[in-house]
Amino acid sequence: MKSSTCTRHRANIGLTAAAALVAITSGCAATSSAKALRDDNLFGAAPVRIERGRPNALIDGLGWFAGIPNKLALWDRRADNHDVSGKTEAALVEYMIANDLEDVLVRANQYDPIDEWRRLVRNKRLAAGWRYTVGTLNMLEYTLLPGRIVGGDWYNPFTDTINLYSDIPAIALTEAAYAKDVRRRKYPGTYAALKEVPVAGMYHETRATEDVIAYIRARGTPTQQEESLGILYPDYGANWGGQLASFLPYGHLYGRLAGAVVGHTANGARQLISHEQEASRVDAVAKVPARDSIAAPQQDPVPALDRLPPPTAQQTLFTERTSP
Repeated sequence: MKSSTCTRHRANIGLTAAAALVAITSGCAATSSAKALRDDNLFGAAPVRIERGRPNALIDGLGWFAGIPNKLALWDRRADNHDVSGKTEAALVEYMIANDLEDVLVRANQYDPIDEWRRLVRNKRLAAGWRYTVGTLNMLEYTLLPGRIVGGDWYNPFTDTINLYSDIPAIALTEAAYAKDVRRRKYPGTYAALKEVPVAGMYHETRATEDVIAYIRARGTPTQQEESLGILYPDYGANWGGQLASFLPYGHLYGRLAGAVVGHTANGARQLISHEQEASRVDAVAKVPARDSIAAPQQDPVPALDRLPPPTAQQTLFTERTSP
């Protein structure tokens, strides 16, 4: 799920203390395991770099529980399940290669604040003024509220990192689409900072969602298109609801759920209209009368040579040669 600084607080605020404790006691172990998995051969010679956190039943179980609101919003068990499959990674890699995003780092269910702080310093794509102000705030949130617990798929433009916790290809693609959008801006730091402003950030969300829909319609099968739209519609509605209600106490949580309902309803209406249009098209084709075949004009059969009548005298006058 795409989120800004103000909108990534989806989890219960009571998990903050547990998140900090987990970050201190188990973060290093998870990080070292993930580094051992860098640049593997899962995708052959694919240049995209994916780092994965070490599976941990306790930590991932807490994360799965904290992701229940997101699961309800999208009505999908894969949301914030902290188990990103190879299928989702493959879809993401394909999109990133197609859009020249090979050097963006992907963290799949990984928590590595030390390396992320380093990437903040080294990311020269964005101006230092934005990295050390808004970027620092993003990093403080990442450090104190680990996504390994609170979940929330998002792209951090200040470190140039995609963080994944859901096993949903369409969600992963929207984060990559936002990375693509930021990288193509003349002033990427300013553009990324504006996304942190409630409601204003929906412009970025809209562009990323539209890009993914166009990509899937161009490359995906009908089944993949329907599955993706069934996620993107409620996710987009949830983002609107969360941002509009973010000024109210617990508004983000309830706003996301309400917005997701609107998104599901819009997707259902889209499916209904699509089915009706398809049915109308089939009926129209069925009602078109079949064209009658045009019969070729019958010709009199050529009589056999032995049945031809003998030539008349007038006919022989011009056909027979006179003997010398």
